[in-house]
Parts: sequence; C-alpha cells; structure tokens
Amino acid sequence: MEQITLRPYEQSDREALKKFKLSEAQSEFTSLPLEVLDSAIDDEFRFPVVALNENEDIVGFFQLHKHYQHKGYATPHNVIYIRSLSVNESFQGRGYGTMIAMKLPSYVQENFDDLEHFYLVVDGDNEAAWSLYERSGFINVAIKEHGPIGEERLYYLDLNQKYVHNIKLKQYKDHEGVKANIILDQKETVGYISGFIEGTEFYLKHVIVDEEEQGKGYGTSAMRQLPALLRRIDNNIEVIIVDDSLEKVDTTLLKRVGYTKFNEDSLKYKKYIK
Repeated sequence: MEQITLRPYEQSDREALKKFKLSEAQSEFTSLPLEVLDSAIDDEFRFPVVALNENEDIVGFFQLHKHYQHKGYATPHNVIYIRSLSVNESFQGRGYGTMIAMKLPSYVQENFDDLEHFYLVVDGDNEAAWSLYERSGFINVAIKEHGPIGEERLYYLDLNQKYVHNIKLKQYKDHEGVKANIILDQKETVGYISGFIEGTEFYLKHVIVDEEEQGKGYGTSAMRQLPALLRRIDNNIEVIIVDDSLEKVDTTLLKRVGYTKFNEDSLKYKKYIK
C-alpha cells in the first residue's frame, strides 16, 4: 500500500505549489495553496503543511491554525484548526485525500503536543469531506444553517485520545443485516461490527476485536468510521442506536466517539449521523 508523508512547508516547495490545480468540485469549497500561503507564512500561529507521495510529489496541502476562532462558534483558546485542505487535481482519485485525513490526528499530536483540541469547519454540502473527517476520528459537534455558502458543520477531535490511521471498515455482504469487517493495513481482519437497519435507525449489536488485538484502539477507530459506512449503505439512516443488548458495551467508548444517552436514566445511547 502506498504511503504519504506530511511535513512542514519549505521554501523549495513553492514552485510545485504554483502548478497546483483544483478540480471544479474542490474549488467550490477550498482555496489554492498560493492563495493562502504567504499570509500563513507571515502569521506565527499558522503552519502550512504539504503531503508527499512515495515519489516525493506534493499531492496535497493544508494549513494548521493555532488559537483560530471561526465566526459563529465558541471554541477554547488553546485549539488548533485545519484549514484550506486540498489535493492537487493531477493526483485525485488515488486515495490521497483519505490518507491525509487519516494521518492528521497523529501528525498534530506529534507536532503540537501542548494542545488538546483539534477543530475544523466544513460546508454542509461537502458530504465527501465530512465523511472523510469522520473516518479519521472527528465528531460533528455543531451545525450552523447560514454559513457563507450555506450550511456549515463544526467537527472536533480530542488530541488526548489514541488514533489509528491504518484501520478500515469493509462491508461483508453475505450477512443478514449489516456486518463490516475491521481491516488492518488493507489485508488483515482483526474484528467486526454488526447490526441491523429499521427504517431510519441502525441498531448496533456487536463490536468485536480479536483478543490478541485488543487495547490498540482498533475498536474505537472502527466506531468512528461507522457513520460514513452506513451512509454509503443506506443514505436514509439518520441515527445509530445502542441498547443494553450490545455485547460487552463500553459506555466510555460510546461517549468518546460521540454517543449520548436517550435520557439521564436510559441504558440506550444514540448518535445522529445526518
């Protein structure tokens, strides 16, 4: 499997960024690197970052912004936001956007270890982007109906948690209901998630990780990816429901990945995914 590297922008990268192009779909939601680069370089709280493939081609760009406050949202001062993420049109369709998103949590943890809160804002119409961020661990915490070009979504990631970038959910279709294997490094099955759909609700029944693989964050990472998988399976699903029939239910895990109780005394948990 091809790997990418994230590293801080260097002056020698400028020529490659001059050739950077955005697809029509991307240009609606983000900026060209050169449109934001100089202002980022001049700002002590902004950090431009490039993504390189195994051939050292610059395939992606984004900026990390410490202490940023996005209009309309109240977030802590000691935060970092990702802004202006883009993938060069010449390299689209190869999974680089997914690779960047999956590596983001560990990159920020390694390079900004004084911070605990990681945020981003994505346009509501850009479902491909917010599904991608959900897979990497971000949780939708707010929706604003009237952003600059329509609905906006605020996403949050807790930098004190463990994140695994090489886990993927793959639907197992020869199964009554919904079952998805938890795949490590695109080849090894280390567990599964299963449940069933009733109307607009998905009832989660199993989150199983092989005994020898437990304690590595695989189950948590799989739970973070579940909403994106369910939207691909049935876009009518609006909410995931967990009740006391879930085997070995870990309420700490549920809260960590964005589930809330139906009410204070309830044993049921829910998470809205639309």
